[in-house]
Amino acid sequence: MKKQLLLIAAIALLDKGLMAFEAGQLSLDTPNVLNKSEGSLAIRHRFFGEMSDYDKFLGTDDGGNMHFILKYAILDNLVIGVDHTRDESAYGAGVEYSHDFKWIKAGARVNGFRLNKGLDVYDYSYQAIVSLQTPNYFEHINFTANTGYDAYYQHYIAGFGVDVNAENFLSFLTFTERLSLLAEYYPQVDKVTGISQEYDAYAFGIKYQTYGHHFEIMATNSTNMDPRTMSLGTNSDKLHLGFNINRKF
Repeated sequence: MKKQLLLIAAIALLDKGLMAFEAGQLSLDTPNVLNKSEGSLAIRHRFFGEMSDYDKFLGTDDGGNMHFILKYAILDNLVIGVDHTRDESAYGAGVEYSHDFKWIKAGARVNGFRLNKGLDVYDYSYQAIVSLQTPNYFEHINFTANTGYDAYYQHYIAGFGVDVNAENFLSFLTFTERLSLLAEYYPQVDKVTGISQEYDAYAFGIKYQTYGHHFEIMATNSTNMDPRTMSLGTNSDKLHLGFNINRKF
């Protein structure tokens, strides 16, 4: 935990002279339109405990799942990335390409990953995801959609999100340029026998956006954090607290 806190502090103290960050979602892929030599770092956390458990401080005493994503643009709009998830000690690496068509942003990502199944047993597989994101309609709302295929569970991925945003209207949040209300939904369009769960996964929250950072606080019925695993659903409809920190460099 100390190392994680030090990493978060280091990110917060990095130089602030940065280009604007893309309109990211809570767990969905978004078209990562980066210029050559730009990069981004994302830290995602979902607490295992239920938000209704006040004796355990909204469930935060029960630990949580962590997800780290590091991306770097080797060419304009061509991005390589690595990631790690605490659950199943998963490691991944991939490549993605995105393009801004003005009327819509589109991206495609292929990611290979390794899962630790215990006792030095590892599984290897890959996933492919296409992401679409609209411009900011009426200056205040945009939509995101994901579709793809998970070769590990051999199922199709789907997810949808909405971002309702506005200029900072809370004067005491002087560090914030824009505020957003975010919501995501992951229908189980292709259930996997013995793996898919009873409930579809969803998440909603608020985003505080600065020129190079996004801070997101949310509630979700799943402790997963990417479209592949969120599309498998969840076995509980209880809410969990979560947060994201995103940094462009």
